Amino acid sequence: MKKIRKAVALLMGIVALALVSCASVEKTPSYTYTEQEVQLNAGMYYVPGILVKPKLKAGQKIPVVVMLHGTASQKNEVGNLYQRLAVSLAKRGYASLRIDFAGTGDSLADYKLYNLTTAKHDTKTALNYLVRQEIFDLDRMGLVGFSQGGLIAQLVAAEDERIKAMVTWSSVVGDGVTVFESFFDKYYAEAKDNGFAVVEFPWREEPLNFGLQWFNEIKNNTSFTDMKNYQGKLLAVAGTEDTLVPPVSSTRLVNSIGPARASLMLVKDADHMFNVLADSNENTLAEDQTIPESVLQSTTDWFAKTL
Repeated sequence: MKKIRKAVALLMGIVALALVSCASVEKTPSYTYTEQEVQLNAGMYYVPGILVKPKLKAGQKIPVVVMLHGTASQKNEVGNLYQRLAVSLAKRGYASLRIDFAGTGDSLADYKLYNLTTAKHDTKTALNYLVRQEIFDLDRMGLVGFSQGGLIAQLVAAEDERIKAMVTWSSVVGDGVTVFESFFDKYYAEAKDNGFAVVEFPWREEPLNFGLQWFNEIKNNTSFTDMKNYQGKLLAVAGTEDTLVPPVSSTRLVNSIGPARASLMLVKDADHMFNVLADSNENTLAEDQTIPESVLQSTTDWFAKTL
C-alpha cells in the first residue's frame, strides 16, 4: 500500500510539474526583439537613434520603418508613441529605426542647424545606414512621420525611390507657410534680426532656437507639389478635433495621391496627439489610452498589409 501511495504521489508531482511547464510556455511571448542605440554620422554631427529588430531566422530579410518625430519632440515621441509603435511592429516581424533630428533628444547639435534640408539629410543618413545592413529587405522600406515629421517624410518620399510605404500622423501638408502662419507672425521678425528666434514650449525646460534658414525653407517649401513624384502607398491618420493641424490637411494629401494608393483614417474625438496625454503642458499620460492604442494598431496593421 505504501508503494502504491508513493507511486501516486510521484505521478501527481509529475502532472503538477507538467502543468506548471505548460503554463510557463503559454505566458512566454511568441515574439522577441532587441533594442540597440546607434550614432549615425551625418557629417557636421551625429544622429542618435534606436534600432529595434524582431527575432530573426537564419538568412531572413526583414522590412524596416524609419520614424520621424515632430516639432520640439524627440525620437520616442510624445507619450512614448514611437517606442510603443516600435514594439508593435516588432511583434509583426518589422524592424524600425527612430531618430533624433539635430538639436533634439540626445542630439548634441545646435537646434539652429535644424531645417528642412538637414532633416531630410538626417532621414537619408538613417536610410543609408539601414541599406548597409544585410538583414533588411531593401524593397520593403517605409516611413512614419508625426506632425512636422510628416512634412519631412513627404519631402524624403517624393525624391527617394526606396520608400515603398508611408504613414503620416497629424501631418503638416501644403506648399509654403500653411499651418505655420501664426508661428511666422510671432517669430519671423526676430529670426531676421538675430539669425534665429528663441521659442519656448510649455512641455520643455529649455527653449529652442529656430534658425532663420528654417523659416526661409518653410516659405519656399514645395512638398505638396512634389508629392506627385511619390509612387508608394500612403496612410494619413488625423484626429477630428486637431486644432493645430486640421484634419483637412490629411484629406488634401490623400486626395492628391488618389484612392488606389492612399487611405485616410480620421480618428473621432482625437486631438493633434491622439489624446495620449492628460495634460499637454505636463507630459502626463492620459488614463484612457484607447485612442492612441487604436492608432498604433491601425498603423501596424496597415504596414503588415502594404509593406
